[in-house]
Amino acid sequence: MKLSLYSDDLLHAPVDVIALGAFADAEGPTPTFAALDQSLDGALAQACKDEDFKGKPGQHVVFNLPPGRPARRVVVCGLGPGREYGLDATRSYAGCAARAAAKVGAQSMAIDVVPADGAPILGRVQALAEGVWLGSYRFDELRTRDVKPLSLQTVHVGLDAKAVAGLTGANLKSALERGEKVAEGVRLARDLTNLPPNVLHPVELADRARKVARSYDLGFKVLTPKEMERQNMHLHLGVGQGSRNEPRLIHLTYEPTGAGEDVPVLAFVGKGITFDAGGLSLKTGEGMVEMKIDMGGAAAVLGAMQAVAALKPRVRVHGIIGAAENMPDGNAIRPGDVIKSKKGITVEILNTDAEGRLVLADALAYAQELRPTHVVDLATLTGACMVALGRSRAAAYYEDGPMAQAFEAAWNRSEELFWRMPLSAELREVLKSEVADIKNIGDRWGGSITAALFLKEFVDEGMSWAHLDIAGPVFAQSEGPVGPKGGTGFGVRTLVELARELSGEVPGTEP
Repeated sequence: MKLSLYSDDLLHAPVDVIALGAFADAEGPTPTFAALDQSLDGALAQACKDEDFKGKPGQHVVFNLPPGRPARRVVVCGLGPGREYGLDATRSYAGCAARAAAKVGAQSMAIDVVPADGAPILGRVQALAEGVWLGSYRFDELRTRDVKPLSLQTVHVGLDAKAVAGLTGANLKSALERGEKVAEGVRLARDLTNLPPNVLHPVELADRARKVARSYDLGFKVLTPKEMERQNMHLHLGVGQGSRNEPRLIHLTYEPTGAGEDVPVLAFVGKGITFDAGGLSLKTGEGMVEMKIDMGGAAAVLGAMQAVAALKPRVRVHGIIGAAENMPDGNAIRPGDVIKSKKGITVEILNTDAEGRLVLADALAYAQELRPTHVVDLATLTGACMVALGRSRAAAYYEDGPMAQAFEAAWNRSEELFWRMPLSAELREVLKSEVADIKNIGDRWGGSITAALFLKEFVDEGMSWAHLDIAGPVFAQSEGPVGPKGGTGFGVRTLVELARELSGEVPGTEP
């Protein structure tokens, strides 16, 4: 699919489908909608009324244009309330348009960039590109029947001259390309999350990471169990020792061209449990069904590393993935075992299903030896997080300081849904062990918080660190405007924006 900027009259674009937006409140029709409706003597507005179209996000109407016009159809997509029309609403609008266009077999589409007061147009262009690519995403890698190629091949992004006044074509093209590169990283993360565990085991995940490294000129290394043993990564090894699929520690490095030692050094650390049966603390059958997604944090790290390598910000970035499969057999770790971590801290294992934090503990220790200025770990870590925040929002843990400022700026630009959670010091008491330095679970209360506090034990004092519990939003339970049911690639956009933030790169100046 090819995206391009389009500055001529959108209503006369030689395409199969024209995509327009409509607000859900008194904002009224957009200028392009109003112009087309007037030329049709009100038929477009009447069609929307007949279809009970309310302008809600994800809602759309397909209208067949009369003969003699360049386009065959119009797709009108809901933008939601005008006061809430942020970048994520733009992304959803574009995704909805792309999905609707593909369903009617359109090969080409022109989509209207709907401006809004106080919103940067470059951000709109980037979000529109992301939405088109994400809305047209399908996971067909394992299908052998009824696989049809994506019909939509060309998308023109329509730009109103007034909205882009003061911006150069280079600025706009850069925003469009940035959106495409970020979306490609998200799509990679979705692919990995959707792969079944018999295909994507730790060694295969390492192989796929190697291919990304080769394609995008990233540094790459992988630690086998013998090398992990030499690094004293006994927690990580312990999680994987019950499976016939060996664990791996995967390390990718992005090195900015011509950068000196003064550039920030960012480490992304992802939980890569390619399947989680719970170990000897066995999950229920129902609880295992979606456990191929327990490597969603690793998928986000790999997707973000691909996007960072494509965008080339001036910041050094390490992507660290702790990959393992958590299975029960005679060699698996047991409740009651005490294991020494890479950092030298001894951990009493009370529940082998609290395994992600064990892998992350050793991965965090490994990452900090690279002397990063900032560390972010991502993990589908706790069901408690979903109990607290639902499936659409992730928990973010960090302390006040440089990380808070940088991370909040990044997540505000990405508009991925996070909620800051407290690192409640009083809950640290429930992690005290009678036989070791710490135990791997507390009681049932505040489970997401105590998991974060466990990880904090393995982070050096003064380190700028954030922990993201992404268990809820990493997997969509149903089709939405920006994708089908399945892996979402959540976290990629925020990680990319964090790299841009730390590099000193900011969105283009708006008129």
